[in-house]
Amino acid sequence: MAHELNYQASAAASGLKRKRTRNVALIFYKEDDIISNAFYSFVAQGVIKEAIEKNYNLLFSYIEATYTGFSDLPKIIREKNAEGVLFIAPHVSKMIRDIQSLGIPIVAVDNMPLIKSINSTQIDNRRGGTLAADHLCALGHQQIACLAPADPAPSIRERLEGFRVGLIRHDRKFNAARHVLPTESLSFEAAVETMQVLFGQARVPTALFCANDEMAAGVLHAARHAGRSVPNDLSVIGFDNITMSKYTDPALTTVGVEKEYLGRRAMTRLLELVEGTDELIKTEHVPVELVVRGSTARPKRNAS
Repeated sequence: MAHELNYQASAAASGLKRKRTRNVALIFYKEDDIISNAFYSFVAQGVIKEAIEKNYNLLFSYIEATYTGFSDLPKIIREKNAEGVLFIAPHVSKMIRDIQSLGIPIVAVDNMPLIKSINSTQIDNRRGGTLAADHLCALGHQQIACLAPADPAPSIRERLEGFRVGLIRHDRKFNAARHVLPTESLSFEAAVETMQVLFGQARVPTALFCANDEMAAGVLHAARHAGRSVPNDLSVIGFDNITMSKYTDPALTTVGVEKEYLGRRAMTRLLELVEGTDELIKTEHVPVELVVRGSTARPKRNAS
C-alpha cells in the first residue's frame, strides 16, 4: 500500500524511531564570506555533494564570531537535530567543548591552530611551500623573496616554513626578516601597496612566492604598472589555484589545492564518526600539487 501511494518516510519521523535524523550541519561564522569566497565556496560544494551522495541532509547555519556560551549555538545543535557538525576554520575552544558535551561529533576544515580533541582535514601547507621553493630553485633563481602578512595566520606560517626548508635544501639563503616582504593582509590591495614600495627600490628579487593567489594577482598588477615584465623581470608563484589564477595575465603558476576534495574528505570523515565506523581522532592532510603556468621562468638577470 505504501508503495502504491508513493509514500516516503521523512527523515525526522524515521529518526524518532531509531534516534537518527540523517541530518548533519555545516556551520559558518556570520562575518565570513564562505559562500562567495573564491576558495571556500568550492570546499562547501564538496561538502554538499558528499552529503547528498551518502543520503544525508545538510543543514546550514551561522554563528557569531564572539562566542559567550551555550545559548549562542545554532538551534539545530542545541536541540540535537544534527548528528554531526562540520566547521570551516573553528577558533573558539569553549564552543567546541559545548558541542562535544552534547555527544555530537565534530570535524574542522582548514582550522588553525589545530584543536587536539577534534578531527580535522587540512591543506598540506608545508608541502605546498616546499613545492614552490623547488620550482623557483629549479629555474635557477638565486634572489627569492616571499610576500605574506606581517602577522600571518598559522596556515600561512606553515607555507613559509615549507618554503624556507625547500630553499635551504637547494643551498639558498633564507632569513625571514630579510626575505619576507610584509603586507597588511592577504588581499590584492595589500600586495599592490607593498609591491609599489618594492619597485621603487634599487634591489628587487627575481622571484616571489606569495602566500595566496589573490596576493599574487596584486603583484602582477603592480608589476605591470611599474613597467616590470612577469616573468622576464620577476617570476611570481601563488598558492590555492583559485579560478582567477587561470585568467590573470600571464596565467599564474601556483600551488594547487583540490578544494572540492577537501570538502568531500571532511564530510566523509564526519560520517565515519556519525556512523561509528572510525571514532579515532585524526588530522588528515589533503595533498597539493604544483600548477605551472606563465608567471614563472628562468631569470634573465641576477639581482644583488
